[in-house]
Amino acid sequence: MTLVDSQLVEDAGNDGDSFKIAYEGSEHVLRLYFVDCAEKRLYPLVKNRLKDQAAYFGGLSIPQTVNLGLEAKVFTEQLLHERRFTIQTRWERVFDSARSYALVFFDDGEELSEKLVRAGLCRIHTKGTWMPDGSREFDFEDHLRELEREAKAAHRGAWGRPRPVE
Repeated sequence: MTLVDSQLVEDAGNDGDSFKIAYEGSEHVLRLYFVDCAEKRLYPLVKNRLKDQAAYFGGLSIPQTVNLGLEAKVFTEQLLHERRFTIQTRWERVFDSARSYALVFFDDGEELSEKLVRAGLCRIHTKGTWMPDGSREFDFEDHLRELEREAKAAHRGAWGRPRPVE
């Protein structure tokens, strides 16, 4: 299903890869396909997840990883406030939650996960999907991996953070 003219809803649960939108009088919580942004705060249920996220980015500290999550949240919210976007969703539920997987495209043709990867603000991790243009999920994931290589080489986002000395 294509959702046009939806708007971001301010919500404490919003982060870099999950956010609430309003569409035709209803609110929905969406979760991006393909990417996982760092957690925006540390609490017991996400401690191991934060460790995995920190390791993915080459050994960031937990505080650095939380800061990365906050940066991703701001990045996503800013884009969704400032730019027109179109959502593609099949209303596929994320595990046992109220969230549904989605793709978010901007007028420049780029999808939100591409922008997050290009900025070095997320890891390529989670469920993928066929793209609306018919391309396979593995092809899009390969494209994201190329964007990630570029972000690493340019030291953008997490890839430019100094690593803690052990």
